Amino acid sequence: MYRAVCVVLCACLLLPALRCENLLCYYCPLQSNGEVCRPVLSECPPQEVCSTARGRNGGRVVLSQQSCLAKHECHLEYVIKYKGTNVTVSHSCCDWHYCNSGSRITVHSALFALAVATTIILPAWAS
Repeated sequence: MYRAVCVVLCACLLLPALRCENLLCYYCPLQSNGEVCRPVLSECPPQEVCSTARGRNGGRVVLSQQSCLAKHECHLEYVIKYKGTNVTVSHSCCDWHYCNSGSRITVHSALFALAVATTIILPAWAS
């Protein structure tokens, strides 16, 4: 019985990331920094990676966005007009599932949960 629970736990932790070949990333449209956005999970098209964009004006972040982005656009910066001022937008890209969560805690929590599950499952599996 314990082994069956361990197998189900492993499947629940690993299968969501294995169900598709493309990256799973979060999406929130470009918006004023500090606005509340409930990110939507999306599957990136082939050759795209997860991205977090920041728009800065005078060193202060005024815009943010989460999305998928073509790999070759990851290091590009561009200037847009926002509320009458110039804002420089840059992207930070990553290439693993859910990596643009916007919260390092989320990623670290997932890794911690996987480590704990492995610690529990491996000894049980070996016995």
